[in-house]
Amino acid sequence: MNKNKIYTIAFSSLLVSAGLTLPTSCEPLDQGNQSELAASNIPQSNADATALVDAVYSNNIIMSTALMYLFDLTTETTVSGENPNGGGGMLGLLAWDGTNSYIIRAWNSIYTAISRANDTIDKLQKNPKGVSPAIASRVIGEAKFLRAYWLNYAVQIWGPVPIVTTPDGGKNAIRNSETEVYQQIVADLEDAAELLPEVSAYSLNDIGRATRGAANAALAKVYLTWAQVDDNLTDAQRKEYFDKSVQYAQKVIDSNEYDLEENFYDNWNNQNRNGKESIFAVQHYIGSGTNSGDNTGGNHLCHCSFSTSFSVSLPHIAPGPDNTVENSYLEGDQRKDVSFADSLWRPSTNSYFHFYYDADKDGVKESGFSRYNKYIDHDNPETSAADRAMNRQVLRYAEVLLVLAEAINERDGAPNETAYKAFNQVRRRAFKEDIYSDEAQPHDLTSGLGYEEFKNAIIQERSWEFTLEQKHLLDLKRWKILVKTIRNSNLAKNFPQYNKQAIDFKHYRFPIPQAQREINPNLWQNYGYDGSTITENPYIGRE
Repeated sequence: MNKNKIYTIAFSSLLVSAGLTLPTSCEPLDQGNQSELAASNIPQSNADATALVDAVYSNNIIMSTALMYLFDLTTETTVSGENPNGGGGMLGLLAWDGTNSYIIRAWNSIYTAISRANDTIDKLQKNPKGVSPAIASRVIGEAKFLRAYWLNYAVQIWGPVPIVTTPDGGKNAIRNSETEVYQQIVADLEDAAELLPEVSAYSLNDIGRATRGAANAALAKVYLTWAQVDDNLTDAQRKEYFDKSVQYAQKVIDSNEYDLEENFYDNWNNQNRNGKESIFAVQHYIGSGTNSGDNTGGNHLCHCSFSTSFSVSLPHIAPGPDNTVENSYLEGDQRKDVSFADSLWRPSTNSYFHFYYDADKDGVKESGFSRYNKYIDHDNPETSAADRAMNRQVLRYAEVLLVLAEAINERDGAPNETAYKAFNQVRRRAFKEDIYSDEAQPHDLTSGLGYEEFKNAIIQERSWEFTLEQKHLLDLKRWKILVKTIRNSNLAKNFPQYNKQAIDFKHYRFPIPQAQREINPNLWQNYGYDGSTITENPYIGRE
């Protein structure tokens, strides 16, 4: 899909109609209530229908920063070099409230996107003249996938949230239960899986759109998460949902549409965009930025992780000074140097620049901070932070394999041969071993592990595999180990200036933005935040 053109045109026109103002830097401006989209003309052509759904995708462009700050910076892995009194700085210090600019941005972006999805579905279901049935069906599938995609973020950020499925909905909406929200997500994804084509059926101009594989992969992850987090489910329902997670992951595998990249770096190599491992990625090309006059790709992961470029000054985000994750990799794991950079080749000086270095020449690195390497464009490192033109990976085939392995272990209380096989494919790729060999490989996880041992292996493997991929906080929450993991971390114990020791059970959810609660009194506040009427800790017993 030529998003650098489509996104700019469709998104800009919708911003005008909705009265939305976007920020011009990492720190966003406050945005008003954008839960409803202004009416527009019924689409008159295939191009009109496609432009409608392109506007739903476009909110992904402005969310890279917010999701990275919400899901990575708030954990024990990452620290901030931003103003400690700003939105990002406060998230890094675990000192956020309902006025935090990134929490506001997340709410506004999510519900604006949902409103656009509703608008798209409503208009295309009216069978407008000039839109072919095939395009109308596909676009509805894309819109349903994206509505589920955004609602899935919402329930993981805030817990119970409003379900809005009509273009004129949202006013005075109530917070639906987590069970109801997940039911809606699953219904939309199941519809999407029926309506969408496989990735191989798309033309080159449409690569990057939602696919059947993306819907099935999302269903696998959603069913796994739903079974783990919804306290209202019975044990029988949990087992059923773990089994559904297995089934949907297996559908993705059996489709033969995806495979692991042999070189881990190729998932972020701009010469290999949307490669064989990518199931769903946010498309960031030069010109896709959504700010006024912005000719960048808009991926602020690139900017924030390398904002100080070739200097030792702390960027907006960086691995903590303890380098816990970086130092935990096994010898020979290619993911370490792809995920972290102590040094980086600088073409302009024809030499390596050292970010984390041995200042006193005693053979031990002790100064500076490593950099997150995944979102540094190695083709253009000097301009990477300014160009911001790398895809953000959302769903990769490696995650489908690990979800399959985890869901089997949760369903059966132990791993089976299929779980080991899926897990070991990811492990083998990490060490450049024969991924599909019938012979045991040196770093295989060997059989005979119990439930807890296999689960701990999954926890560790996801830490190595998905560094800075906006999954870590959500993983800690669904495993119900958030507080103890962060509180017992080296960063919390030995570096009090980052305030990670302040982690508390209230941090299982973010607060509903205060401005939204003033607009809609039905939006009760989450436990532990100003305005909440919940007096008993609802998370006691989680860990």
